[in-house]
Amino acid sequence: MSSVPFLCQGEGQGEAMRLVCIFIILCLVLNSCETVLHRELVSSDEVVNLDKKSPFLKAHMLNGEVYLLSKWEVDSENKTILGEGSLLNINREVVQTGALEVSIDSVALFETNVVKTSPSIAAMAVITGVSVAVTAICIANPKACFGSCPTFYASDGENLTLQAEGFSSSIAPFLEARDIDALYRVRPEDGALTIVMKNEALETHVVRYVHVLAVPKPEDGRAFVTSDGTFWQASDVVSPRRALCPEGECLEALTAFDTIERYSTTDSTNLAEKEVLDFEFSNLPEGNVGLVIAARQSLLTTYLLYQTLAHMGRSAGAWLAYLERHSRKARSSFQKMNRVLGGIEVLIQNDAGAWISAGEIQEVGPLATDVHLLSLPKSTASPAKIRLRLTRGLWRLDYVSLASLIKPVEPTRLYPSTVSHSASSDEHVRELLTNRQDVLTTFPGDQYTLIFDVPHDSQRYEFFLESRGYYLEWIRQEWLKEENLSRAALLFSDPETALRTLAPAFKKIEPDMEKLFWRSRYAK
Repeated sequence: MSSVPFLCQGEGQGEAMRLVCIFIILCLVLNSCETVLHRELVSSDEVVNLDKKSPFLKAHMLNGEVYLLSKWEVDSENKTILGEGSLLNINREVVQTGALEVSIDSVALFETNVVKTSPSIAAMAVITGVSVAVTAICIANPKACFGSCPTFYASDGENLTLQAEGFSSSIAPFLEARDIDALYRVRPEDGALTIVMKNEALETHVVRYVHVLAVPKPEDGRAFVTSDGTFWQASDVVSPRRALCPEGECLEALTAFDTIERYSTTDSTNLAEKEVLDFEFSNLPEGNVGLVIAARQSLLTTYLLYQTLAHMGRSAGAWLAYLERHSRKARSSFQKMNRVLGGIEVLIQNDAGAWISAGEIQEVGPLATDVHLLSLPKSTASPAKIRLRLTRGLWRLDYVSLASLIKPVEPTRLYPSTVSHSASSDEHVRELLTNRQDVLTTFPGDQYTLIFDVPHDSQRYEFFLESRGYYLEWIRQEWLKEENLSRAALLFSDPETALRTLAPAFKKIEPDMEKLFWRSRYAK
């Protein structure tokens, strides 16, 4: 990164210089240096002297100040924190010590080594210094630890299976988002749909709501949802006649939603290298046609998130708080990486033989296979030739088909009728997951069972899970040795170069990553 001063590119900077680098790099990444370079450069011995083994709380404020507290308690009624410690101004000079009062509404982000504390703190707190030793499998490869948002399980008629994951791209409060996932294999029983929500990772999950959307489907048909949230009734679902992948014919893996996936490995020199898959469909459905794809991401995005936090190192809390304060520009910086990796681009061959873009399917998340619908141009000819262009090693495809789109329909939103936790009904949690104003904060090992009352003729409906929230990764002790501020900045400012730089390291762990990942789920 040529714009980063040389002093920020080495290892082992002192504490003061390290914080100087954080803010120089971040303002360069966000293009907002005008008020930062002369105000947020000075460190304090207070940061160095903070005992990382004793309970501590850092409150990164919206105005740039930082409270460092060694003892504290929460006044939930007045939304304040009362404690003892120091207040640092935006120049990181100590301006007050002793008894302090912090307004929670003025906090951008908390940082602490205390796992469970007040819900008002926990929902905004990055946990630092946790060891992956709590999940022994992760010791061999800390970047392969299980992670990525709440997981949702439901019955497929025989077993309780993983059917959805919520808001996978929402890795910070300012990225809170709504997510809709198809419960394509769910089978309600006795007029009820039971959803089990778990936190199986070293993460804090902040869930604003969980609903089920019931969508009427046509006789002998299905219902699907597009990326803009439009629900379509569909019929005449047909599989491709041919499917040609870089490794050869791959039709067999893509004709049924059966967990048999087609996937590739990443390029050894560029993690953004693309590949193409060509499909040919005969007997094209009449009228409006949509492409149906069932897919999930590989663990490449998980690795990139973990590597970014590892490069942030001891400064992760400061980085994330700064991004929270500059959320609009930070959101754009996060999107740079998404644009480089890309989604599943869909192209259609026209009568002249040219490939015309028909849109893109984009869904972050390596856990649960989701079903996507992309409405195709009305001029799609028969037989149809469709090409998918996607990043090598980023996607695991389960199913590809075309469907005749009948009409858009409105879903019926269902709220949980009961919620249980630790085998007991919990009305307070049910209200939290329903009212949209408050949030439920969960920790590793937490599990909630949500029961939704569904229509008596449930076989006439397609069901979708609607959730909203965000999650915060815990900073693993094992990651801290990889702290490198300039490389952290590179992932935001120049993802093309970063993906080339990281390719050799990822290739070394790629063969075993999927196996280690699934074996390292956190459970109490």
